[in-house]
Amino acid sequence: MKIKKNITALVLAIILALTGTTSLAVGEGRVVGLDENVTSYLIGNEETGDIYYEKNADEALPMASLTKLMTFLLVREAMDAGKIDLNTSVKADKRAEELTSWEYSALGLKENESYSVEELLQGLIAVSGNDCAHLLAKTVAGSEDKFAQMMNEKAEELGLTSQKYYNASGIDTDDGKENKSSARDLFKLSSEILKKYPDILGYSTMDEVNIPGKDIKKNSTIPLRGEIKGVDGLKTGTTDQAGYCLVTTTDMKELDGNDEFRTIGVVMGADQKDTRESVMSDLIYYVSRYYSCEKVLDTNISLETIDEVSAKQGYIELFPKENLSIISKDDKKVATRISLNDKIKAPIKEGEVLGKVDVSYGNEAHTIDLIAKKDVEEASLFSKITRNIENNINFLLQVLIAR
Repeated sequence: MKIKKNITALVLAIILALTGTTSLAVGEGRVVGLDENVTSYLIGNEETGDIYYEKNADEALPMASLTKLMTFLLVREAMDAGKIDLNTSVKADKRAEELTSWEYSALGLKENESYSVEELLQGLIAVSGNDCAHLLAKTVAGSEDKFAQMMNEKAEELGLTSQKYYNASGIDTDDGKENKSSARDLFKLSSEILKKYPDILGYSTMDEVNIPGKDIKKNSTIPLRGEIKGVDGLKTGTTDQAGYCLVTTTDMKELDGNDEFRTIGVVMGADQKDTRESVMSDLIYYVSRYYSCEKVLDTNISLETIDEVSAKQGYIELFPKENLSIISKDDKKVATRISLNDKIKAPIKEGEVLGKVDVSYGNEAHTIDLIAKKDVEEASLFSKITRNIENNINFLLQVLIAR
């Protein structure tokens, strides 16, 4: 028996050694299996800004090609201002072609060839083209230096205090300067872009950029699409100093039909490409497992029904005036408290406020009116008298039974 126990213990030890850090992390309560292999990360709700999990999210770190998110934002704003449009033709300069060398991610622009802004945006987001970033910056601002100034001004306007830009692509400058940001500010920037220009997802979900007649066909660099349901963006970034970085957007409903919300995840400073993807996967599945979208109030479902002799039907239904959904963690409960107006009597008009419901979850609080969904007619005098007699009899019977 002792030998069997020793063999069993040895087998278990071998299994634990081979199962990998990520699987062990779940059992030990760790969210990110390769936590020690990444400098910073964060995942939160795209719409509300609520953060679900984070590590070192406020440290300003080199962000590499995640820079191109700000580039995209400024190009789209230039389009809104009428300076350029998707069909604007741009001739590639010598610097654009220099940025297509083996050491850079690039779409493959050639000097003196003309490209549309639409083609450059495809290359910017889907392929992470440094050549596209340079040419778009020059087109919008006249030079990349002036564009970098615009980027810093925009960061200040948005309150992204950790961000500093020297160019439109995220490559190191000749004197070794690097664009920097915290994970939190990249989350905020991504949220701003998705709110104003959700069409960015049209670029980030492209499998490849193909420009017929210009010998350009490049696969997307954005990972996890097709591997994790709901992933539809957003941007990669890699340099020696920045390590491997990633911003990932996910429609959580694709993972779980009940989760009607979207997330933005940010990973910075991973030691390997596979690490950043593993960490992002852990974050997405953590949110999917432990957070859910709970529909607390539905305008079509009565929240309270009160017996009322003055109402023709003998009761009054109260409905929330607004729908309300809350993203909740499975070990925390949403609390509701109903308060009714004094002396609710028929007749009642459709939409009349009859009370309120207070909903609270953590630091989140909402107060919603309770209303009549339709007109409530007044009961006849005979019905009122009959109901009062029935109520009195029922009350007396309850007293007698209690004795």
